[in-house]
Amino acid sequence: MASRRRHGGEQLDLLEKPDARTVLITRSGIAIDLTKPDFSALPVEDLARALAYQPRWNGATTAFYSVAEHSVMASHLVPEAMAYDALMHDAEEALTGDMPTPIKNFLGRENLSKRLKPLKKALAKRFGFRLDLAAVKHADLVCMATEIRDLLPAHWVEWPNLPDPAPDRIVPVGPEDAMTLFLARYEALRPKRD
Repeated sequence: MASRRRHGGEQLDLLEKPDARTVLITRSGIAIDLTKPDFSALPVEDLARALAYQPRWNGATTAFYSVAEHSVMASHLVPEAMAYDALMHDAEEALTGDMPTPIKNFLGRENLSKRLKPLKKALAKRFGFRLDLAAVKHADLVCMATEIRDLLPAHWVEWPNLPDPAPDRIVPVGPEDAMTLFLARYEALRPKRD
C-alpha cells in the first residue's frame, strides 16, 4: 500500500507525484497539475495574491497596477448580476500571468485559447462564475481604455475600436492593498452556498 500524507486539504499519494514540468505551486503550497486541472482545494486567497502581484500591461505602466485592481474595476462596470463574473474574469491569470495581447497574437490566439480552456472551466466550476459574458468583455475593454489613458506612458500606438474610458481616473494602490480590495469584493459578491 502506498504511503500517504495530508497537504492543504488534499491527500497526496507519494508514489504518484505530479510531474514538476506541468505543476504550479500556489502561495499556500497547493500543487496544481495543469494536465489535470483540479482547483477544489484552491483557496481564494491564493488566487487573490497571485492576481494582486501580477502586473497589467507587462509592467509597462507608470505605477504598478495589478490584474486584481483591473478585475475589481471591471466588477464595478457591469450590472450587479454580472459583477462577480467580471471580478473573476481573469482568474486564470493567477496561473498564466497577464499575457499581453500582442504576445497572444504572436503565439496564436486560437491555440492558446484552446489550451487554456480547461483551466478556465475548472476555475469557473471551483469558484462558481460564468465565462464569456458580453457585458464582461465590454467592461474589460472599458478598463483597457481607462488604463491606456491613466497608466501607460505616452506612445504612438493606435488602439482601434475601444469604448470610451471610465469617467473616474485610476489611482493604483499596490499589491497588498489590491489583494485586500479583491478579497473584499469577492466576499461581497460571491455566490452564497448553503
